[in-house]
Amino acid sequence: MNILLKIIAIPFIIALSIIVPFLYFIFCLSEWICTAAAVLVAGAGIIMLATGYSVYSSVGLIIIGFLISPFGLRAVIEWLIDRLADLNYSLKGFVAG
Repeated sequence: MNILLKIIAIPFIIALSIIVPFLYFIFCLSEWICTAAAVLVAGAGIIMLATGYSVYSSVGLIIIGFLISPFGLRAVIEWLIDRLADLNYSLKGFVAG
């Protein structure tokens, strides 16, 4: 039974060994683009709030700027990529052990 599980785990190891580095690469490329966009969007929201344009639009832009900042959705995506890397490492240990 243990051999059968190891045989089933091998395609997942291969897939994760390809997907995880690719996701890290895409994440690193998008990191500086999202940071620049977050600064611009949040800055526009703060300027709109200071000039008294529309409070709802201003707060909406500030929230969107936070979500694309390093503390928003990108932190969640980085955590997810790290968990996939941990899963790959665990599967490799299971098959090798």
